[in-house]
Amino acid sequence: MLDVGCGAGQTTRLAARAAGNGSVLGLDLSGPMLDRARTLAAGEGLHRITFEQVDAQVHPLPTAGFDVAISRFGIMFFDDPAAAFGNIGRALRPGGRIAFVSMSDPARTEWVQAFAAVRAALPLPPQADGTPAGRGMFSLSDPAEIRRILGAAAFTDVRIEPAEAPGRFGRDVQDAAEHLLASGPLRHLTGLLDPAATDGRAGADLVRDALTTALAPYERPTGVELRTAAWVVTATRP
Repeated sequence: MLDVGCGAGQTTRLAARAAGNGSVLGLDLSGPMLDRARTLAAGEGLHRITFEQVDAQVHPLPTAGFDVAISRFGIMFFDDPAAAFGNIGRALRPGGRIAFVSMSDPARTEWVQAFAAVRAALPLPPQADGTPAGRGMFSLSDPAEIRRILGAAAFTDVRIEPAEAPGRFGRDVQDAAEHLLASGPLRHLTGLLDPAATDGRAGADLVRDALTTALAPYERPTGVELRTAAWVVTATRP
């Protein structure tokens, strides 16, 4: 089994348990996250599992070397999605399957709406996210685009099903804000703030204030709960 964009390896470890006598290869670009993945796998006694720091869209994977390829939010950032899925497809045996989760409509994902409110409240430059058109976490949010890319990579029997679930982001608004401030997107926004335009306040303080305001409507007695909307996609290699 192949896990694309495996990060710290949670899905890879789950796959290793499900694979029985099979083996699992996790791929990611982040060396520190893969170090963590190896440590966790070793600590759980999972020995039929390996990790490699490579780019899945160009790495020479073994032809027909895997029965299944999986990814949890790890396949949305390719520079060339058609080439990437073509490379993954060639690594699957005939009849092999791919299953992945990608972000769907951002309007249905509440933490994205909170981020949008933060952006609107801050003195950020235009085009602040720096993401080229068509790339980024929502590059596969359109089902028609998913079908086009998988079809170009010779996948068939493409199925796209919606999945939505709430997630607990913190004990309260302050806790959730600190959690999200440590995320890549908000750290990026904080770094874009112009110190000369913030009345002497630190960028992180401005982001924190805007974020706590945006999160307030989602606070419940059990904590801050934000819904995530995604697609669960499966397809077959002929």
